[in-house]
Amino acid sequence: MKAKLRNKIPLFIILLITLLFAKLHANKRSDEGKDVCFNLSSDARGYYAWLPAIFIYHDLNFHFYDSVEVKDTLCGTVANGPVQDYRYLFNGKACDKYYPGTALMVAPFFIAAHLQTIFFSNFQSNGYTFWYFKIIALAAIFYYFLGMWFFLRTLDKLRLNILLKLLTILLVTFGSNMIYYIIDAPLYSHIYSFALIAAFLYYSFALKEKLSAKKLACISLITGMIFITRPVDLTILLVFPFVLGGDLKSRWNELMKKPLKLMSLLPVFIMPALLCILYKISTGHFFLYSYAKEGFDFLHPHYWQFLFHYDNGVFLYMPLMLMPFLFLFAWYKPENKSIIIGIVITLLITFYIQSSWWCWNYSFSFGARTMLDFIPLFGIVIGLSLKQANLGKHFYLLPVYFLCSGFTLLLYQQKSVRHYMGIYPITDFWEAIHHAFD
Repeated sequence: MKAKLRNKIPLFIILLITLLFAKLHANKRSDEGKDVCFNLSSDARGYYAWLPAIFIYHDLNFHFYDSVEVKDTLCGTVANGPVQDYRYLFNGKACDKYYPGTALMVAPFFIAAHLQTIFFSNFQSNGYTFWYFKIIALAAIFYYFLGMWFFLRTLDKLRLNILLKLLTILLVTFGSNMIYYIIDAPLYSHIYSFALIAAFLYYSFALKEKLSAKKLACISLITGMIFITRPVDLTILLVFPFVLGGDLKSRWNELMKKPLKLMSLLPVFIMPALLCILYKISTGHFFLYSYAKEGFDFLHPHYWQFLFHYDNGVFLYMPLMLMPFLFLFAWYKPENKSIIIGIVITLLITFYIQSSWWCWNYSFSFGARTMLDFIPLFGIVIGLSLKQANLGKHFYLLPVYFLCSGFTLLLYQQKSVRHYMGIYPITDFWEAIHHAFD
């Protein structure tokens, strides 16, 4: 009985952190004034717009943007948002520029907000009044919990003990930009992609242990969801054969003996088909690129800026994510070779693709927001480093890890307090650090 309770401690800690985030968010987005407007600002408007379009207005050409969203709502001006026009005109017909995966994951919270507004408030049920802005922010907190639950189960597959699982969870949570996209920008897509990738990795490790139609179907469905949330995150598929490692061939042979199990892969087509249907209803065409002139310049990536520039550089804002790779000599063991190589290859290719985007600093960010999606990969390496390092090496490994996490929290505090409620970027990195000690 006591052993079972001890095994639940990491999950209990995740729940406590979830409640802490809920409290911090409630403090920041008070029930008074227009603080709640910032829950749904900039790009988040586009991710969210699918929901009122489908459930309230039945209008996938988004005419309500002009007539309702920026005219007759609590948060309809740039000063109270900010508001962003997310519509893309294709042959004269408007569709949502952003992918619908985030909206699909947020839908239960939207429905709850809609019912709350209709039956228990005096606000208009137009999708853009107080309770919509308030309740949908809970989605990010929920998907943090769900993503960390899958991540914890992955750590179980890696055979980390309870103490190391606790340390890894704390480091991954507070040593990354996760806190910003839970508390300050809860409707950006990244915490939702984090949960999807954490689930993908768990089922990949589970499939390594035993092949089953259920696991294949879960991986397939999650892959489809990743596609309609952030298609570029499909680079996570690169790590799959490395997770299976030497079991890849045996799993394939096992699958070929029971080819009917291949039917389990069909769910991967459901979500892309849904996206095509939404585009067809909006524009009359199944296929289109909604980002228009925004795209990738693969011949001129901003690789090093993306990783180390003060303007949202990955490792400058989240130095913890780099540390286990720098200290590889202190903990690496050949038994981890396959998964470490797979993670390194996946991250290097992901860095290249993300740094080739036309806006490589992904403005309105707190440290390259697109890399939050891949925090489970960094977390696996952090967990393995703690597991494989001997006690003597923990004496310098852990202080470095905690110092890096503290540094990220310091920057978060500066962005949140000094830089317009976290909306605008830290334009002078060293000034922000200096002011932290004023």
